[in-house]
Amino acid sequence: MQIEHYLQVVKTEVVTRRSSSERKLIEEYEYTAHSSLSQTVYMPTAKFHFELSPMQVQITENPKSFSHFITNVCAIIGGVFTVAGILDSILHKTQLE
Repeated sequence: MQIEHYLQVVKTEVVTRRSSSERKLIEEYEYTAHSSLSQTVYMPTAKFHFELSPMQVQITENPKSFSHFITNVCAIIGGVFTVAGILDSILHKTQLE
């Protein structure tokens, strides 16, 4: 019996910004792992493959301004008002005929 374990590690950096001057950096490592099992005629063995990825993942979070929030709220309210008007118009036209 031969068991092989594979482990790949990738460095990940998460950058969060609350304001233009305040910056927080979190460094962490993510990994993927899997194992395989095979038959062999030799002695039972266990193999371990450990691989550090040459690439790095960087996630940057940028905060949205308050004006962006207000614009989105107005867009949602306008969309709801428009759809309600269309539905009202359709119902009004179908009831008259």
